[in-house]
Amino acid sequence: MPVINLKLNNGKTFELEIDSGDYVIDCGANIGEIANLFHSHGANVIAFEPNKHAYEVLLRRFKNKNNIKCIPMGVSGKKSAGPRKMFLHEQAEENQVLYSTGSSILEDKQNVNKENFIEVEMVDLCKFLKYFKKKVKVLKIDIEGAEIELLNDLMDENLIRDIPYVFVETHERKIPSLRDTTAALKKRIEQEEYLNI
Repeated sequence: MPVINLKLNNGKTFELEIDSGDYVIDCGANIGEIANLFHSHGANVIAFEPNKHAYEVLLRRFKNKNNIKCIPMGVSGKKSAGPRKMFLHEQAEENQVLYSTGSSILEDKQNVNKENFIEVEMVDLCKFLKYFKKKVKVLKIDIEGAEIELLNDLMDENLIRDIPYVFVETHERKIPSLRDTTAALKKRIEQEEYLNI
């Protein structure tokens, strides 16, 4: 079984085993660096990316690959599903693809321009997982602030405990309004003994 070494944002290295045919859901795939890592090890990847500039690169990169599906939508919890404004990075006009990683549906993110946004569609990931019907091996969530609502919904619906690996990037440093809810989420994860997140 192939082993993937992931370098986490905290500097630690994490090893996980991936089998050919395992399912990986990449929420906030951007131009596909993480999606490509898992795809190259034989995983089936569902890659969600709502920023149209990043999505165009993602789609071109994987257009001839059968085991990767690119979806031009963002993911969210139930309350944020549907059409939303996605605020672009304050330097997006300099390079839309380079600065696409900073896009957010939260307008109080410190590095976005509230006047520069695109309309995007957000899918309720809980609903998606209920209809997906396949065992997910890895769930990666990097959705620029929307992760708090999403993770709470996933735990409320008991949809995340059976996913062996859940990687989440939180954004409370750039979105101060999320500090308390992020702390509460981390406490909940610890209290409810989620060892997979």
